[in-house]
Amino acid sequence: MDPAVVLVILLAALLHATWHALVKSSGDRIVALAGMNLVSGLAALACLPFLALPRPAAFAIIAGSVFLHVGYKIGLAGLYQRADLGQAYPLARGVTPVFATLLGLAALGERPSPALLLGIGLISLGVVLLARERAERPLTAGSLAIAAATGLSVAAYSIVDAWGVRLNGDWLGFTAWLIVCDTAAFLGYAFAVRGRAVLGAWREGMGRVLVSGLLGIGSFGAFLWALSRAPVGGVAALRETSVIFAAILGVAVLGERPTALRHVATALVAVGVITMAVAR
Repeated sequence: MDPAVVLVILLAALLHATWHALVKSSGDRIVALAGMNLVSGLAALACLPFLALPRPAAFAIIAGSVFLHVGYKIGLAGLYQRADLGQAYPLARGVTPVFATLLGLAALGERPSPALLLGIGLISLGVVLLARERAERPLTAGSLAIAAATGLSVAAYSIVDAWGVRLNGDWLGFTAWLIVCDTAAFLGYAFAVRGRAVLGAWREGMGRVLVSGLLGIGSFGAFLWALSRAPVGGVAALRETSVIFAAILGVAVLGERPTALRHVATALVAVGVITMAVAR
């Protein structure tokens, strides 16, 4: 895989984990996600006059992607009500690279090399191990169901977004319109379920809202740029290195307890990243 793509996705993973930590540490995750979307959406909206309109077919793909993105965020908010950052985040994302690789083969005809598949497998294994480290908080059937649905939705929107950005040709225009449409949809949902309380929460946590929104648009923009240049399974796997950053943030910021299993998982993910960086 192109080393430039690897480096960009690792940076995106760090940004991704940071905004997840901000959302997890918020009182109301739906409101926090909506605030993040608002900032990202306004930034993307400001760019629209300077970008070409996506192709008509790309707008249809954007509509499907928005549905998947909103479902993902609703599932993520529900998952974060059930488990801490060190468990919930990898639980939701551990199977994403595998799903994305299979869907990429079925929908886009992508056939990763053996070395790339090995790297994807190592990263997925490390991510799943992170989800298993909290023995004192056993996983419930509800958590497992939400995590599986959330992970599948991430893989599905990754495939749909890769299809759209490649079809459109202009990754930046597609990304900006997708963020604007996604923002409108999720804000509508947030106000429907939380009402005017959303506005008060945003005013009280303005700094958190602004930072998470800027981190979110940076992370997602880098993700779509990579999807236009590399196999979806590989990009998804590299993005899931964000769980390592999340694990570090969970210990340093949220007071979670590190374990030997967390160190083993980190080593597996690191080896997976190196394997993918040298894969051809």
